[in-house]
Amino acid sequence: ERRITQVLLNLVGNAIKFTDAGEIVVRVINSGGEFLVSVTDAGPGIAQEDQQRIFEEFQQSSSSLKKGGTGLGLSIAKRIVEMHGGRIWVQSTLNEGSTFFFSIPIRAEQSARTA
Repeated sequence: ERRITQVLLNLVGNAIKFTDAGEIVVRVINSGGEFLVSVTDAGPGIAQEDQQRIFEEFQQSSSSLKKGGTGLGLSIAKRIVEMHGGRIWVQSTLNEGSTFFFSIPIRAEQSARTA
């Protein structure tokens, strides 16, 4: 639970950092045995050629270099999501904002009761 919260806070924090005007929208959907989470911002967007590498350690998009950071947040988020059996990705258009998604399986565990 804490690790998934860490991923969500990272994505929301990035959205806040890169959105100078406009809205940020967080959505969570229970779909087909998994949670699908999206964070949409009205920031500068991410160039197509940067969209895969931003999930690697110490990598940033050209638009994020002006805002600072280490380039570790998304790589850590990716590792956490994948450790939980999920995946993370981005859809973005330059000058139109970005939507970061992650999905994780819903695992409801039943605890054994002893009498």
